[in-house]
Amino acid sequence: MDAKPFLSLLDARADAELAPANERPLPHLTEHPEREQWRKLPFEKMHNFRDLGGYYTADGRPLRWGRLYRSDKIAGLSDEDIKYLKRLNLRRIVDFRSPEEYQSNPHSLWPDADVAIHLLPVSVEAANFDKLTARLTAASIGAEEMADFLIAANREMIERFTPTFRQWMQLLLEEDFYPQVFHCSAGKDRTGLAAALVLHALGVDDDVIMQDYLATNTYTEARVRRILGLLTEHPEWRHSDAALGSLLRASPEFLNAAYGAIEKDYGDIDRYLQVGLGIGDSERQRLKTLLLDNSEALS
Repeated sequence: MDAKPFLSLLDARADAELAPANERPLPHLTEHPEREQWRKLPFEKMHNFRDLGGYYTADGRPLRWGRLYRSDKIAGLSDEDIKYLKRLNLRRIVDFRSPEEYQSNPHSLWPDADVAIHLLPVSVEAANFDKLTARLTAASIGAEEMADFLIAANREMIERFTPTFRQWMQLLLEEDFYPQVFHCSAGKDRTGLAAALVLHALGVDDDVIMQDYLATNTYTEARVRRILGLLTEHPEWRHSDAALGSLLRASPEFLNAAYGAIEKDYGDIDRYLQVGLGIGDSERQRLKTLLLDNSEALS
């Protein structure tokens, strides 16, 4: 069965018509009490583009808004999306997708964009969003089996791709490349693990890190419901709805599988940061200098 029509369902829009690019809010330029409601930036064709600003560390300092973003694929954007993206003044894009994913969905950027693009593939097949969705058209896969794939993928990201995440964490130490965004296809698994690592290095509480990881479910719920609704119009794919729901949503067990691999090989996440990723005390302090707002502390 041809998977292309099935994959096209994943691009179904769930958002209402958006304002022109120059009228859409930028979290770091809005009034402070309103920033949180715009953590997920309003794009038409990106469904999980988020500002990591505002999370507080254990010593009471928040991440600066407008410095570090996480996202799903930056591809297939509308003209207004591209104009809106330009307003963020990005200096760097880090892409965790495989070469195959990148070639089929290259970045949508404005002409003459002066943005450094770093392709750092985390080519875990069980986290390859397009491959997994295509597989749903060929076989009956249940939600539990899909969850097992994603649990294995998160373990594999630590076991095989720690050098890639190390390279990314070292890039974060370069002052001249902010604001920047890191992303994969869905902005959920590879990107979710990366976000957890940098937030931990900055000293954000574990519960808040998990909250950010699971926020994918909140921000994409309308889209997921719409996709599953469209699936009912295609009896030949109806067997896939439970597995697709598992694929599209984040679960604590996925991130905890990565943590389990870290504990197995390194003992704990702090040692993993130091030994595996080259982020010791001095590097952590530099990250805090670059990413935390020292002018505002939690009283």
